[in-house]
Amino acid sequence: MKNLFKIHPFTYFICLTILLSGYFNYFLIISIILIIHDLGHIMLIKLFKYKIKGVEILPFGSHINTNISPNSKTLELFFISLAGIVFQFLLFPLIYYLNGVIINHISYNIFLKYNRLLIIFNLLPIIPLDGSKILQSILENFFSYKKVLVIINIISIIGIIIFIIYQTLYSLNAYLILGFLGYKTYELIKNTGYLFNQFILSRYLDVRKNRKVKYVKELKEIYKNRYNFINGKSEEKVISNLFNSQI
Repeated sequence: MKNLFKIHPFTYFICLTILLSGYFNYFLIISIILIIHDLGHIMLIKLFKYKIKGVEILPFGSHINTNISPNSKTLELFFISLAGIVFQFLLFPLIYYLNGVIINHISYNIFLKYNRLLIIFNLLPIIPLDGSKILQSILENFFSYKKVLVIINIISIIGIIIFIIYQTLYSLNAYLILGFLGYKTYELIKNTGYLFNQFILSRYLDVRKNRKVKYVKELKEIYKNRYNFINGKSEEKVISNLFNSQI
């Protein structure tokens, strides 16, 4: 259990900077919101019986390392990605009733502002935010898996460009976050081929035939939520031949 949680070194720097700046109230409220958000993800991950390997505490949230594979059920991934935002919405009535009881008016207004901002921020379709994962879960029902990865990459780049323009015009205090989002987008673009190969491997290890049938011409066109026939051959036969030829 002691090795389950890991704090990123940069998180210590951000926390120290905030505390020395006298924004302890803001820091505490935002931290609580982020903890509740991550608790939503964790509860759904456990509900769907996935294993949590570790949680890395980042300056703007956390990264939950699990045994979820690219071939995991799309609907489950959709609910897991959405759970954090749903838990944030559930905070609104709870904090409303605590306002004036154990929470003062100033803290309540801080909560309202930053909970709304974090919900909107997390819904942005930018890698690795929840919005991009929710969008990916939706797109997987309409496009081949490899095409979905390409679409998510393009949308993420467009989202970052729009965010940069907005911040340049209205604010100059979010470039640290933009740098992180840009790096994550670049990381996914760089690893697109690897992620697709990982997806193919997971299909090889876990073939589920209870899907609607889809006929495609090439292996790279297969759909995640379909049982694919590739140029007239079943997907497990094509994938099996692929792996056997490499042994």
